[in-house]
Amino acid sequence: MPVRPIAPRPQATTTASNSGWRVAGGLLRLAKIKVFQHYFGWALAWLMLSPEALRRPGTTSAMLLFLVGSAAIVACACSADDIAGFRNGSDAMNYSAGERLRDIRAKPLLSGTVTERQAFAFSIAAGAVAVAAGLAAFWQLRWQAPVIAYVLYLAGFAAAVQYSAGFKISYHRGGAEVLLCLTTAAGLLAPFLAVNRSWSPSALVVALLLGLWLVMVSSCSNVNDAAGDGAAGRRTLAVSSSQTMLTAVMVTFFVVSVGLIVALTFSGPRWPWWTPLTALPAIVVHAGQLATGPGRGRWLEARRLGLIAYNLGFVGIGVPAYVAFH
Repeated sequence: MPVRPIAPRPQATTTASNSGWRVAGGLLRLAKIKVFQHYFGWALAWLMLSPEALRRPGTTSAMLLFLVGSAAIVACACSADDIAGFRNGSDAMNYSAGERLRDIRAKPLLSGTVTERQAFAFSIAAGAVAVAAGLAAFWQLRWQAPVIAYVLYLAGFAAAVQYSAGFKISYHRGGAEVLLCLTTAAGLLAPFLAVNRSWSPSALVVALLLGLWLVMVSSCSNVNDAAGDGAAGRRTLAVSSSQTMLTAVMVTFFVVSVGLIVALTFSGPRWPWWTPLTALPAIVVHAGQLATGPGRGRWLEARRLGLIAYNLGFVGIGVPAYVAFH
């Protein structure tokens, strides 16, 4: 039975200006604009471009437009997810009064900062911007990008919105994790292939690594949210798996991530042999994430460690990427 959403807090009635700024701030939180980790793929795609691609006319403007498109895709998908969570009551349960480590202001619909109608209009507008920015980026490249680049951009966008809305992929076992990994990978591969015009084993490995690392973060959140997600019918691994199985999956994620880091070293002649050393801090923090989440049951703290590891991993990959391609 769906949980009744928390009643929105009364809107401020001081002045129209204050109300407007308040709504604008709420929409920015709805777009998850502060979660800069969403754009690591775009940044690494630019770092891994070949010298020839970097010199090609339109590269800089196209990459900047792809950044706008990426931000709009995230805004559209996250808004749709928050609307779904607000309607089915899962966010109300997950961000209940007993919540310890997360701020309800991160959910503007629950806090009453924005209305459902405003959130829906914002999601539609963000989707329109995502399409327009993508088309403008490909136009800057004179429509000479490989077909797969167009497919990845549009498929990544369409799939991201289906997380909680549309086909509701996260409501199927394993769907949330697979979708998050693949859409994150597409966020790197689409702009990279569009500008570079050819595949790179290094780009593919890095794309999968970023997707996996983000899944390692979200999986910890999903354990904390299992009660609300289960009540709403969402079948994440945390909802549909036993504690033993979930621990085994998290350990597998860790082992695969280490394997991908090692594979990256052999993915191309340019890639430095010392890449595992620069990525070592991320590996260590991910090990701490395993000890904190599956080991001690402190899942939100494990989520925080996962984000730290993601940041360290971005630097650990970005440094050798810069050395290799510049």
